[in-house]
Amino acid sequence: MKLLIRLTLLFSCCISKISAIAQDTLYYGAIWNTTVADKASYFRTRSKSPDGWQVTDHFLTGKPQMTGKYADDSFHVRQGEFTWYDSSGSINHRCTYVNNKEDGPESYYYSNGQIQATGNNKDDKCIGEWIGYYPSGKVSGKASYKKGDQVSAVFYHEDGSRNKDVKEFMRDSEFPGGDAQWLRFLNKTFRYPDSAVVYEIQGMVVVGFMVAKDGKLHDLHVVQSVDKYLDEEALRVMRETPDWKPAIIGGIISESYKRQPIIFKLQSE
Repeated sequence: MKLLIRLTLLFSCCISKISAIAQDTLYYGAIWNTTVADKASYFRTRSKSPDGWQVTDHFLTGKPQMTGKYADDSFHVRQGEFTWYDSSGSINHRCTYVNNKEDGPESYYYSNGQIQATGNNKDDKCIGEWIGYYPSGKVSGKASYKKGDQVSAVFYHEDGSRNKDVKEFMRDSEFPGGDAQWLRFLNKTFRYPDSAVVYEIQGMVVVGFMVAKDGKLHDLHVVQSVDKYLDEEALRVMRETPDWKPAIIGGIISESYKRQPIIFKLQSE
């Protein structure tokens, strides 16, 4: 009887530990929407401290995707240094927050650890001088910012000669014309699959892809699926897009990875 009681206590203890781990692990979908474990693209582990929550977001492989601290229990107020990693575990971005605003040094990195661009922020805006580098360590450009606006810049080829083809120091890749033109393109191109209409299938498909230096999309794949036919339509729409504006980091036109959600929703009559 004593052995049975001891085994029961051990089993109860294990269940308690598993429950505690589950409560401190959160799961997220492809665009960081909360979800359940079997539909997750990322998961988060966290630990409470007197001044907030220390958080590590992970790829499903277990490697870190982000580390940082939140000052509030709802995980909205970033505080201190945050670091982001690529899927191989290499650092690709680091910045500092004060009360959820970018405030302090910020750097972007190549996969070999070399700094790609670095500068400072104040109240969520770039300030002062920012410097960009080639993977070799040579300077690719210098830009001066005032309250988030680029007020001057000079760019260089890797041999040190002036590069007059680039005008912007930093830019994210985007659909030409921005959100307004993207919606216009969707309205012209999008077709709701007949089978999905018949069976009233709805949801959000998320397509991942690379934007090449020339703006062309490649390596398109579904990272959040809803239904075979909705997935195929989302991929077809993305293949029909005109060339995107490529990203620029430190004055260098760069390849970038994007995730585009496409919402399929039936209108009630």
